[in-house]
Parts: sequence; structure tokens; C-alpha cells
Amino acid sequence: MKKRNKRRVFLGVQEIAGIMERLNNAYHEAGIQSEFYCMDDYAFSPDELERKEHSILKKYKIHTNKRIQAQKEYERNWWYFLQMWDILYIFIYVLFKYDDFIYIFGHGMFFYNKYLSRIEEMEFFILKIFHKRMVMWLCGSDSRAPYCDVFMHTYSNKIGKLYKETQRRSKKVKMLEKYMTVIDMPASSHFHTKSYLIYNCVGIPVDEKEKVINRKLHNKITILHAPSNQKGKGTKIIKDILRQIKEEGYDFEYVEVSGLPHNIVLEKMAMCDIVIDQLYSDTPMAGFASEAAINGVPVIVSGYYAEVYKDSIPQPIAPTIFCKPDELKEKIIFLLEHEEERIRIGRCEKEYIENYCLSSIVANRLLNILDGVYPREWIMHPNENNYIWGGGVDKPLVIEGIVKLIDNYGRDSLGLDRNSVLYKKYIQLYNEAKSCV
Repeated sequence: MKKRNKRRVFLGVQEIAGIMERLNNAYHEAGIQSEFYCMDDYAFSPDELERKEHSILKKYKIHTNKRIQAQKEYERNWWYFLQMWDILYIFIYVLFKYDDFIYIFGHGMFFYNKYLSRIEEMEFFILKIFHKRMVMWLCGSDSRAPYCDVFMHTYSNKIGKLYKETQRRSKKVKMLEKYMTVIDMPASSHFHTKSYLIYNCVGIPVDEKEKVINRKLHNKITILHAPSNQKGKGTKIIKDILRQIKEEGYDFEYVEVSGLPHNIVLEKMAMCDIVIDQLYSDTPMAGFASEAAINGVPVIVSGYYAEVYKDSIPQPIAPTIFCKPDELKEKIIFLLEHEEERIRIGRCEKEYIENYCLSSIVANRLLNILDGVYPREWIMHPNENNYIWGGGVDKPLVIEGIVKLIDNYGRDSLGLDRNSVLYKKYIQLYNEAKSCV
């Protein structure tokens, strides 16, 4: 095991909610050699500074942009061909430079080229042959079954695409767990066949600089909602609930932000009293909620998983208000009426982030995971997941997806082990739905 300051850490190859950039900054501050290789264009920057692109990525980015701009198929294939050699060069470079590899969102660099994506598994196979330590950090929508995911909002009437995506995600998860330690959320771990580490135990990294120094509260209570996907976050229903509450005589201001720069979102957060994260979450604290939490803003998160999450996630659990969708109105009214509870919950959230989720803490935790050093209670076996409702969708849409898949492609189309708890619960759901027709 290498000394911490002698380690060389690769982070890649895309960004999710600033996680990788924060980790990279934390390693630099700890004197650990690390580099974040982002193969996507990504506007978010947690420190509002222009992120320094690794020079080795420049040709890849140029050829990728040329491919995107190409009008004809043969031109696109030419740029794909050049891009392929760019990626292979980058891969050989990082293979010999780094010891530890931290990936996110279910794929590596071969994923970004149509030729190399056909042998995507080879990237991880080679790294394993060279005895590299690897972690794959899954984030929900990359591992969750598509029939209980935001995927259903777009493809519920395209059953062929739903089937193909289900098979693709199932195959991908099973491939990843052959080569590396996998981190995933208990509620979205449908396709795992091996034990994995619980996402919530690792923590979402948050920087101290995410704190708003001077919070500016108005006389009128302000409620903030920042949906990245309005259907997936249940924004329409949330707004309907808030309209009902207002009609009942409660005085508050509603602010909705979407697609704005990170610093603007933080400014809006500095002036709010309550944050409503989403309606159909399968985790008590996601990225935006963690940014609100470090600022002491009480967060309400809604989802069906609220009924069972305490049975799956070890303590300490994020102290947001995590409730069932039909309890959301009640919880909002409770916070509107009780200022002291808003303050108390916000303080508890802030302490939780400072004790467990600062970037430096999460970054060190990941190094321990790469070394195989972590508590046994962080480990979850696939058959311990018995939650079927997913995230980003309501129950009727999940039932619709299950019925259509099984009717068209049979029971194995669920991509689940026939002996698993999840498989049996979905089949029971299917039988109940069919009996009502």
C-alpha cells in the first residue's frame, strides 16, 4: 500500500454535479497527485474558476467537435477514426501514470467512441491485468432499471427501446462488478449480482466554498425548487401542491431555477428558507440537497423510498425531511408554521455535511475503499434490495412499464435473477395489474 502522498489518482471520465472536480481539488489540497480527465463538455464549476483542461485531451476534444459539426457520414467516420486513436493514446498514457482509478456514471473512456465502445470491457480488463485499483461510482440513472426510472417519461410508448435499455444496463452492471469495487444506491441496484458499497455511506462531496457567507432572508418565507428535469422531479405536482397551500391562506414566495450558472443558484439559495428537492427520489439526499444542507437550509425530499430507507442505509443518515409523495403537502405546511423547526433541521443538515460529506472527507474515504478498508455495514448484497418503485416516476408509470415489457418480451425481459426478491415482487405486481384488467 503506497503512502498517501505517493499515490497517483485518475478521476474520470465525465462530471456529475461537480463530484469529480471537488474530489480532484481535495486530493490536490492533500498533496496527492491526481488529475480529472473530463471527456464531456461540462459547464458546472463549483468554484466558478475555469477548470484547467489536461493538455492530452486537446486533440480528442478538437476531433470530437469536428465530428459533431460534420455534415456527411464519411466525414463523421473519419473524425471517429482519429478520435479513436486519441483515446487509445490517452488510455496508454494514464495506464502507466496512475495507480488508482475512480470512475463515475458507469463507463470509461472507450465509451466515447463508436469503435472502441464495442470493446468497452477491454479498458477495465487491461487495467485489472496491470493490477490497477478501480472504483466505479454509480449514480442511479446509470444502474436503475429503466422501467422504474425517468427513462419511462420518454420511452413508455416505445417498448422496444425500453427493452433494449433494460438489457444494456443489466449487462453493463454485471460487467463492471467483475473488475472493480462498485458504489451504488440501494434503491437503484436492480441488476447487481455481487455485493457493492452503499452510495450513502460514501457521501456526496461538498466544498466549504459552497457555503453562502451572508444569508439574506426576506420577511416573507421563500421556497426554492431547482429541477434539472421537470417531469423526473415532479415539478408540476409540486407547483400544484404549493398553489393549494397558498389558497389555504399561507403566505410565501415560490422561486424556481433551472439551467442557471452555479453561482446564481447559490445566490438564490442564500435568500430562501425552504428547499423542495424532488417528488420521486430514491435517496434522502442528492447533490442539490447537499448544497442546501451545508448552508443550513432545511430540505424536503419526497419519494416512495421514504417508507423503507432506514432499513437499507446505515447510520448516520442525512437528516433531510424525507417523506412519501402524499405527505409532501403536510411537511411543507409544517415548516411554514414552525420557524424553530426550520432552524433546527437546517442546523442538523449542516452538521451532517461538515462531519461526513466535506470533499476532503469523501476523498479520503475513497482512498480507503481502493485499499479495501471500510466498515462491513457499508456492504450490501443484491438480494437485500426489495424496493421496486425506483426514482423519478410515479407508481402507475412503473406498473405500465412492467406490464408492457412482460407482455411483449416475457418475464426475463426484466433483467433480474428469477430467485431474487425483486423479481418475485415485480411478478406479483404484474399479476395484480393483469387481474384488474
